[in-house]
Amino acid sequence: MIIWSTVAAIFIAVLLVWHFYFSDDNKSDLVIHGKVIQELSSNSKKNKNTSKVNVINVPENKKSKKNKNSLNRTYVLVKILNGDYKGKVIKLENLVNEKTAHETLTKKGDEVLINIDEDSKGNISSAYIYDVVRYKFIFGLVAVFIILLSVVGGKKGVKSVIALAITAVAVLKIMIPLIIAGFNPTIVSIVICIVVSTINLIIISGKNKKTLAAIIGTSGGLILSALIATFSIITLRLSGLTDEEEQMVIYITQNTSFNFSGLLFAGILMGALGAVMDIGMSIASSINELHETNDKATVMELVKSGMNVGRDMMGTMANTLILAYAGGAMYVMIWISSYDLPLYRIINQDVIASELVKTLAGSIGLIFTIPLTAFCSAMILKREKVKVNSKENMLVEEKQ
Repeated sequence: MIIWSTVAAIFIAVLLVWHFYFSDDNKSDLVIHGKVIQELSSNSKKNKNTSKVNVINVPENKKSKKNKNSLNRTYVLVKILNGDYKGKVIKLENLVNEKTAHETLTKKGDEVLINIDEDSKGNISSAYIYDVVRYKFIFGLVAVFIILLSVVGGKKGVKSVIALAITAVAVLKIMIPLIIAGFNPTIVSIVICIVVSTINLIIISGKNKKTLAAIIGTSGGLILSALIATFSIITLRLSGLTDEEEQMVIYITQNTSFNFSGLLFAGILMGALGAVMDIGMSIASSINELHETNDKATVMELVKSGMNVGRDMMGTMANTLILAYAGGAMYVMIWISSYDLPLYRIINQDVIASELVKTLAGSIGLIFTIPLTAFCSAMILKREKVKVNSKENMLVEEKQ
């Protein structure tokens, strides 16, 4: 079974890499870029298209020496790889400010995305480099991840891949579209998180008492995180967005009544989901193992064992949440810290306060998951044992 699972995972990974890495006719990402650009430039008389191209030469490189912040002016020859102009070679100018974070310096052989402006006759009037092609490398990493997860994890690893795929679909195809459409992010995120955690735990561990205890513990931890997040967001009046992010979201959702606080709530719940689900399943598994080894263990002994495992995991999992959120907010923290403000003013910033609420709400939910899962797991297992013993006693009495 492990061998066939590994073979299946490798086959899927190879197909993924082949489709997105070697296919020049793939246009899904270009269609998305094209739509976004046209929407942002709806008042322009020019028609902009995004095409994938290959840099075949960099004939000139002119750089102003006036100051360090000057533009780097590069002229490049590119060959268009898809779209209406596939195969056409054009020369374009690439201006890059070396001080910006989004520089796109090119060299021969690079694959880049370009925006094409057309005139009224449909001919290319101008073009400029939009971005480098990154998705091929990303899909390669995804393929490596799938293969390693399947080889090391075997059957469980393949199940984990399936669970991850379901989570991705639920978030990208259900949760985010519903939020953009104007549905309440709080309700949507709670439902999606509980459903996703339930499905994932059943896929990975099957339908059994252990999974039931993990689902109850995970759901309880998520609900507590949700309550703390809701209270904190309302009390502190948080949005969790910088000015630029807020303007971007306002533009995207301009035709709907959008709830910014609800978006922050959804982020808190999604961030806590993985850690809470992990610790819930770990505790339920450890108690189940102890019960199978020693079925005479009392409820309190099982709970104590689960609590010991939970205490060992609590510190590392809380650190995982804290470091994950801190890493995500690194640029914002550097930006705010550069002003040399007092600690209370730094914490008082909306975006920093939001990150702290994310961390604390998720960590508190994680901590609550430990005793809840331990108690539920012990009660479920011992209740089942009591039922079995009762049936055995009844059979003995009937025989007598």
